[in-house]
Amino acid sequence: MGQNDDQKRLSELTLGDAKRILIYAAATLLALALFGLLVGKVLVGLLLGVVAGAYLVPVQEWLEARLKARAGSALVTISLIVFPLLALLGYGWYELSGYSNIVHERRGEIIAAISNSLARYVAVENTRAGLETVFAEALMRTGAAIEVARKKSALLLASATVFFFTVFYVLTQRARLTAYIKLRIPGEFLPLYEKLSENVGGALRGALLAVVIDQTAKAFVILVLNLVFGVPLAVVLALVTFLIGFFPLLGEWAVYIPVSIFLLVFQNSPTSAAVYLLIGLAMTASSSLILRPKLAAFGAQRFNFYWMLIGLVAGVFTFGIPGIVLGPAILGFAKAVLDTLVGDVKYETSLLKEERVQEAEEAVGARGETAET
Repeated sequence: MGQNDDQKRLSELTLGDAKRILIYAAATLLALALFGLLVGKVLVGLLLGVVAGAYLVPVQEWLEARLKARAGSALVTISLIVFPLLALLGYGWYELSGYSNIVHERRGEIIAAISNSLARYVAVENTRAGLETVFAEALMRTGAAIEVARKKSALLLASATVFFFTVFYVLTQRARLTAYIKLRIPGEFLPLYEKLSENVGGALRGALLAVVIDQTAKAFVILVLNLVFGVPLAVVLALVTFLIGFFPLLGEWAVYIPVSIFLLVFQNSPTSAAVYLLIGLAMTASSSLILRPKLAAFGAQRFNFYWMLIGLVAGVFTFGIPGIVLGPAILGFAKAVLDTLVGDVKYETSLLKEERVQEAEEAVGARGETAET
């Protein structure tokens, strides 16, 4: 009966109805495209704000019960992130600025030390002249990097703003936001909505948990190595290790390779340099291929190790920085759609049961033939 009604309605569409459908469809596509263009560059900040807000809800609720103010408790909760982060960034910038000035002032001494050190291992003519050229090139590249960072500062500021305001919005308006979404979704889409909440939300939570724990562990390892081998700027290098691991084409290798060279050249310790380098290489390999996917799978609780590895690696490779969250989110979206279309898995009506019944019948027949012979 329902199918006949649908066919009847379709057959009764007028030219005006068709035009309205086309206009609404075009307007919907245009709105989605414009919205994607609007938030595309700050999408990572928005998604991370949603996930971070969801993680911070228990803290905000605990504070709200004592402060009796939702907005105030949300601001206090956000300050637990902002103030430590600003303190660490300020300390790191101060230390790096002072150290860069020392390197510039003692440029001649550093070149001489490197030249003498290389002379003990390899026979290179005009080492000092070559190092002067390398230093000049490094200064040029540093200036170019600073200029690129300056151009990207507006994007970083916008992303940070979207992140913190999204966290505040989630903490203070989560009930209204949930009600708004549910009010505008027809009831027949409830299974898809539930699957999307479970899979996409789980994938994002798992990815964020994995990245934060993984980067913290690597920063701690670098800090311990720096303290053991007497590397300058031990805390700052650990902080840099934590931050750069979030960016594609960068990683902790940008810290442990230069430090290994420092140990070899300035401390004249090949053993320390080799140990530092090998630990760094092992840390990179185990982090990307084992630790981060395992943590993400544990946090998501809906995907195994293999699928979270695919989501994280392919996401970063395809989308760059946004792939940190887009990869797992796409994975969760695909699983939600598939689960909704397939429905609940029932062994009694599955192909697996049919195969096992057939195998059992074939086994019984084979035993009967053996008994007859």
